[in-house]
Amino acid sequence: MKYILLLFVPIFFSCQSKEEITQQQYSVEGMALYKANCENCHQADGGGLRDLYPSIQKTHLSPEALACLVKKGKKGNGFMPANPKLQALDIAELVTYMREKWGGKKQIYSVDSVRLALQNCP
Repeated sequence: MKYILLLFVPIFFSCQSKEEITQQQYSVEGMALYKANCENCHQADGGGLRDLYPSIQKTHLSPEALACLVKKGKKGNGFMPANPKLQALDIAELVTYMREKWGGKKQIYSVDSVRLALQNCP
């Protein structure tokens, strides 16, 4: 029985489009980046810590604004440190993961979109 299942694994994966596979890769990598860079403050469920760190579960930020916030941070009321070490691909994966997890949008936020957003950050 186990060997029969192994025969169907390649068939299952071959049924996925390149875009679906890339979206899954972005999401998995984004989850790892979230755990390493965001989870400590915003928590695993994105719920934040009351008034100290805001919830990101129901954020209405555009992906462009989110990319800028991740890379550049936010000063003033509600301080968030910048993440200058994150590259465009990292941010694309992170935004893809967060939009899927808390925004219900299962689509890739591309590296080119991140680069454009970062050029236009306020």
